[in-house]
Amino acid sequence: MNENNNALQIIDAVLFLLMAIPVIYLFICALFSLGKYKNPYPKAKKQHRFLVLFTVLRNGKEVIESINHFLDTQQYPHEKYDIAVAATQLPEEDLVTLLQMPVNIVVPDREVCTKVYAIQQVMERYSPDEYDMVVIFNSDNRVVPTALDLFNNAYYSGCDAIQAHRMTENLTTNIAVLNATSEEINNNLFRKAHTRMGFSSALIGSAMAFDFEMFHEVAPTLKGSDISKAMETVLLMQNIYTEYMEEVVCYSKKAESANGYEAQHIGWLRSQYSSTILAMKRLPFALLRGEWDYANKLFQWLLPSRFLLIACLILITIVISALDWTLSLKWFILIAAIGLSFLMALPEGEVSKRFIKVVWALPILVFTSNASHIKRLAGRKRK
Repeated sequence: MNENNNALQIIDAVLFLLMAIPVIYLFICALFSLGKYKNPYPKAKKQHRFLVLFTVLRNGKEVIESINHFLDTQQYPHEKYDIAVAATQLPEEDLVTLLQMPVNIVVPDREVCTKVYAIQQVMERYSPDEYDMVVIFNSDNRVVPTALDLFNNAYYSGCDAIQAHRMTENLTTNIAVLNATSEEINNNLFRKAHTRMGFSSALIGSAMAFDFEMFHEVAPTLKGSDISKAMETVLLMQNIYTEYMEEVVCYSKKAESANGYEAQHIGWLRSQYSSTILAMKRLPFALLRGEWDYANKLFQWLLPSRFLLIACLILITIVISALDWTLSLKWFILIAAIGLSFLMALPEGEVSKRFIKVVWALPILVFTSNASHIKRLAGRKRK
């Protein structure tokens, strides 16, 4: 009995350490996320030239609406920006419509290609000194009218990489609201909090702005299908800081059903496993060299997803409580800490109000998220 009890205590201590590290990290980020955002960049004395790049796969009507919205609402002078479209697998009627619009269309030379490859094809059409900044949007993105003005101010002050505040537009179902809440928590934890701590903002794959010459140089070297992780690696290895601009709001559409979320999450997992392996290899060397911004990013890639973390904490707490309730108190404290972290990182406004009403649907999203992990692992084993 004593041997069994000692073994349980050792296992309990190891599991608690493994779970406490990500919880403490998220709690610290949540503390730094509190408070109002203040734009630190004064009005620029120069208006720079922008290339606004929309990437689209199949859904041509969606990108046509987004481009028309951008042209109609953007307050920046029209002669100071051009719009390019990476058009992949578009119907002929949508291509004809785009040809009649003031945009440059680039059709990748591969019928099926990644977002990274489509962007690389666009950048090949331009010279490195043709523009000052490139702004990358998804086909469904609709950005606030002052976006280019605010990007211009930050760029004039020295920012070479900027992540805007992406928000979910379609709060039409419970899953969509939970998805929107998750993204807003990410914005507060890994973008707003990171920049307040002195680290680079995490990228999100769209609503991103980069120095054009720099991006033109690194674009051909990008690998994989995840543009955000590919760019984060390049920027941090070159010691380029990424700013987060909360007031540059960019609306996007999110999955509205559990099945849609599962498909979206599996796509995230494809890049997550490779980035985890990369982080395990490079984190010790980044720490030894004192590359704290890069080390922070690598550590973030090692963190489990929030839903997986919650599920593991609850499962372990139940098991430990059943085996020896005297060991369970610290696990309940850990669950309370992760819950408090997410409460502190909850956004203000409509998303938060809707989340309170649909929080009962959270177990569905947790189950769907973890089912994606299991399905992905099972598929890898069969291969």
